[in-house]
Amino acid sequence: MINKIFNSFFLGSILLLLLDFLFFVGIKINYIDFYKIREYYNVLFVDHQSYILFILFSILFGFCFMQRKTSKIFAYIYIILVFISCLTLFPSVGKNMGEFLFRKNNLEFQLGHFKFKGDLLYRGRKNSYIYRKDLNKTIKLKNSEFFYSK
Repeated sequence: MINKIFNSFFLGSILLLLLDFLFFVGIKINYIDFYKIREYYNVLFVDHQSYILFILFSILFGFCFMQRKTSKIFAYIYIILVFISCLTLFPSVGKNMGEFLFRKNNLEFQLGHFKFKGDLLYRGRKNSYIYRKDLNKTIKLKNSEFFYSK
């Protein structure tokens, strides 16, 4: 029983990593690079994973592929999921998905005693990238240097 769970997890994690990889490559190319955000793909990929969901879906994907009755049906479903993950490689879809996941519009930022308005494009581990409409420019700030509110 433990062997089946381990094998299901191993096979499912490989299948799920392919879907995640394709999804985040499209976001990296069409959103992160578009706004000139200097964030490595690995950090983007790892920081935005739900480990609990990853483990559960890995076991589920692997189990569905290992069962003889469901393997053909799930193979077709998986191929459809691969195509859906590849949709972020199209510039408009990847940019819109990145904006949906990361962008927060019309926030008020406070940097010391200085206040300004802008759009939070991406908040990473150490740095955040803010688009200032008044300057028509993206600025990079350390997360510990500023506060923001709506």
